[in-house]
Amino acid sequence: MKIHLPFVLLGLLPIAAAAEPLAMPAWRSLTLELPPAFVVKAELEHIEPSAAPLLARPRTLTPRTSRLLHLKVTSHLKWFLTTKSWLGDLWLQPDRVALQRNRLKSGKRPNLKIYRYAEDGVYRLRYRPDERNESPPDRWPLESERFYPYPRAVRQRCSVISDPYVLLILLSQDEVPGEPLCLFNKRTVYQVTLQRQGKRSISVAYRLDGDPVQTRLEAERWLIQPVPLEPQRSPEPFEFLGMEGTIEVLRDPATHLPVQFQGRVEGFPRARLSLTRVRH
Repeated sequence: MKIHLPFVLLGLLPIAAAAEPLAMPAWRSLTLELPPAFVVKAELEHIEPSAAPLLARPRTLTPRTSRLLHLKVTSHLKWFLTTKSWLGDLWLQPDRVALQRNRLKSGKRPNLKIYRYAEDGVYRLRYRPDERNESPPDRWPLESERFYPYPRAVRQRCSVISDPYVLLILLSQDEVPGEPLCLFNKRTVYQVTLQRQGKRSISVAYRLDGDPVQTRLEAERWLIQPVPLEPQRSPEPFEFLGMEGTIEVLRDPATHLPVQFQGRVEGFPRARLSLTRVRH
């Protein structure tokens, strides 16, 4: 279910304050599956700023820390005659500030999109292969480039702007943040809250560093609730891990692992991604 607050009510929501630095979660790799159709794998690491392939454009943000977080998310969908894959890379600072996200899509219409964060907006570049499709993605010709400036509502409310991928890290922290987040999604900024909704009993079965884990637990239930800061622009639906709109998350209160995500996925009215593998 989507939640759309009237635009005037957004002024009542708190301004996003300076973010607490992100702690490295216990995991380095997570795999979530909706068998047999949809698989998502996330890998997280620290890197030196010089290792990040940041695009040069006017007023783009430059690293202000000695280390960056690099989150790599691979998604694969295979359902009847549909086969698609997405490879996403996000480079961000420990204070949650997003620097750049790359999104490589394969399938019938492959493309590479780069979202480069700047002081006053986001550059979006799209590359497509030529007709022969023989070159690697980093050599595809540029098809289009646009700049999406932050509107006044964003500049007033958001001191930190990040990317939806950061939710995977935040949901794995010891304490899930209660303040609203400002996340850029495709063309616009959403104000996103992580709302605690009690508990739910659930059976889990996954492999931890190769060893099987099978148990029943009282999982924390969280809702990812996105609200566009410019609803009059009719933005594209908020998307996270291939799911759109409001997303339910179940989290292990002891390990802080997200064990299940539930939301809408293309071809599935209500999809359920469950944790299957974890690597420390």
